[in-house]
Amino acid sequence: MVVLHHTKNYEEFTMLMKTLEESKQQIFVIFTGTPNESGESWCSDCVEADPVIKKQIEHNEEYLSDTNIVYAQVGKREEWKNNNDNPFKLDKRIRLQFLPTLLKWGTLHKLQVEECLKPDLLNMIFEDTEDNS
Repeated sequence: MVVLHHTKNYEEFTMLMKTLEESKQQIFVIFTGTPNESGESWCSDCVEADPVIKKQIEHNEEYLSDTNIVYAQVGKREEWKNNNDNPFKLDKRIRLQFLPTLLKWGTLHKLQVEECLKPDLLNMIFEDTEDNS
């Protein structure tokens, strides 16, 4: 079963990840822009990728049993754009550069920006349950 989590800032994210890491279950993180007043992310690429990612999560549920998927909001536009002090950019485990980014936690496997729109690439990252490298 896939368990979805949502974090609104870096502090929530780090606390949740510490707990999830202890569970030893597979973790994927989807980094996205924080929603604006209308409830939609300020990041248009994130808005475009969201339904594609969600569809592929459903499509790959057999590979994602006992998996945690974390939707991590990186901040408002001004907290992300041209801000090299954003904690998601500084964290050596993440080294986030682009939105959206889908990361298989604890590995080097990730998809960024337009790669998140490609079902075949999403399938590959979700189906790769062999190793964590």
